[in-house]
Amino acid sequence: MPRKRVICLCLVGIIMAVAIAAAIGLRPFLYWQNETLEVTHYTVQSEKLPRSFDGYKIVLLTDIHGKVFEGDNAPLYEAIEAQEADMLCLVGDLIDEGVAGSKEVVANLLRTCELPGQVYAVSGNHDVWTEGFNAFVQELEEAYPITFLENESVQIEKDGETLTLSGISDPDTWDEAEAMEYVAAADASIKKGTGYQILLFHRANMLDYFNDKAYDLILSGHMHGGQVRLPFVGGLKSPHGDWFPKYSGGRYDAEGKTYIVSRGVGNAVRVPRLFNRPELVVVTLQCG
Repeated sequence: MPRKRVICLCLVGIIMAVAIAAAIGLRPFLYWQNETLEVTHYTVQSEKLPRSFDGYKIVLLTDIHGKVFEGDNAPLYEAIEAQEADMLCLVGDLIDEGVAGSKEVVANLLRTCELPGQVYAVSGNHDVWTEGFNAFVQELEEAYPITFLENESVQIEKDGETLTLSGISDPDTWDEAEAMEYVAAADASIKKGTGYQILLFHRANMLDYFNDKAYDLILSGHMHGGQVRLPFVGGLKSPHGDWFPKYSGGRYDAEGKTYIVSRGVGNAVRVPRLFNRPELVVVTLQCG
């Protein structure tokens, strides 16, 4: 998109944001934007999907960062339970090294919420930055029916048919070259099997690496929706400081693949969310 057009769209978006906020009142508007949960539904169709998985439902939850909604997180629990899903995927930044009690928020979710029969997770950057994260993972896996996929895959079976679910852990570096090297090595080490392939990977800013890889569906997060989402433009800024990130949040289809990026529910910065409510994503698989 030409730079002049981007600037014009940004100005239009900012003017609209100010006008809306002024019209409805700033404080109620910010509360609605940051303290109410939005549920987004996607249907992903593929000819490769086994018939037994037609209608298979996955709930995607990312970037919790210690977030607790009003009523001891009841809105989040109720939204998850209402989906009657087959699987819950926690895709990174479950906890936050800078948020007191963020581990207990995750433990409470697994303890209190009526979860789907299968729960899988991968780490995000804030997880691996938190002291004692590996011990925390072990505690969760011992106490609750959750499995962390750290550079490995599992076969998900239903009525005698299978698909492959893989997970790549966070690279634990902010250096782009080092992160790419880590992801390439992790991807190469995973036994993917055959058939329909799903990958859990936190950092949506690295999704282009997978453009020529075997995965059919990739579930991701990390971008927080761009923090501020401008009308007609999308996410404003990534956690890495990139303006107008390519994969800020939503669904992206290319080369027979589908990338779904959740805007997440928590907040790792002090800038409030604008036009970017906390999001729970529901993905329904469909035979093509």
